[in-house]
Amino acid sequence: MPASWLYAIGGIIIGILIFTIGYHLISISINQAQKQTALSNFNDLHTNIQMTCFQEINNSMLIKLQVPNSVRVLYTTDDNKNLLDTVVDKIQNKEYSSGHYLCMQFKEEQELRCQKLDCLTDIPYMGSLPKELDIQLMVKKILGKAPVKEYTLEIKKISGDHVYVSIGKELSPIPTTTLPTTIPSTTLPPIEES
Repeated sequence: MPASWLYAIGGIIIGILIFTIGYHLISISINQAQKQTALSNFNDLHTNIQMTCFQEINNSMLIKLQVPNSVRVLYTTDDNKNLLDTVVDKIQNKEYSSGHYLCMQFKEEQELRCQKLDCLTDIPYMGSLPKELDIQLMVKKILGKAPVKEYTLEIKKISGDHVYVSIGKELSPIPTTTLPTTIPSTTLPPIEES
């Protein structure tokens, strides 16, 4: 009888150990996938800014950008060596950064990842806020979705060597065509029988 209890307790301990290792491996895999998505989106944003830079003045494009919770900040600067001390207020207040380098920093890293831009670029600070301050991430967590912040950006060339990037409601007016929602009724004359 004591041996069966020993086997039962040993089985429970081994089960908990296997579950913990599996959970740890899955969380590492998810974090790596988010990091890869962030790097891919960062490269796409850089490419789109560069393309806009080489176009005519007033040309623009709309893009969707996803910034995972693991990204501390994304911004432009002329100082691509030094980290920013505080970014939460800048992200929350939608302040703009300006420079010839597009930079991104992950939360767990103490280095910047920067790419050179050919045009001076103004872009709002974007990134993750603390969980209690970010409503979008809280809603996604409740719905069981990935903790990714989504932005709609307009990238617009405003002068010879100056690109301006704006978020969502700040977008410049885009002409739209509205279609009537109802079809006007017409009365047809009655058909005469011969």
